[in-house]
Amino acid sequence: MKVFLTLILGTTLFVSSLMAQDDVQTIFVLGENEKAYEMLNQSYSQTLLEVSDFDTQKAFDAWMDMMKQMEEYAKKLRFDIKGVKLWLHVFWNEDGTISHIGYLMRPDSRNIDNLELAAFLKTFMGRYKLPLSSSRKFSHYTGANFPIYSEKVNN
Repeated sequence: MKVFLTLILGTTLFVSSLMAQDDVQTIFVLGENEKAYEMLNQSYSQTLLEVSDFDTQKAFDAWMDMMKQMEEYAKKLRFDIKGVKLWLHVFWNEDGTISHIGYLMRPDSRNIDNLELAAFLKTFMGRYKLPLSSSRKFSHYTGANFPIYSEKVNN
């Protein structure tokens, strides 16, 4: 399965490299193309918290659901993300589909091949839709650790 994911991303990166340098790739490493990243931030200026009507629990639950779905997808593919710690900046279209994911491995993360991680994120984004929508594009930037330990506590 790793070979399949790597082939998908390799083809995507090759085609993307033929595009203009100011275009940000669908999956990208944070800090590699600051000009394109800044333009992306301006286009997706609304936050997940705003889309959640400033309800922090609703925003947190939406984010954690996506992280759990990501973890389940990794298990399904037999792609080991245990011990992976990264910064994620996810950009959603108005309908909740993911349009871009920026990531950066944290120094305290388990080592993982960047190409395989990018391929995993690319295939995940094509299968996942956030159960929130908005009249404008939106984004969220935070850290992510795998495995997911946070569980919702019902009062």
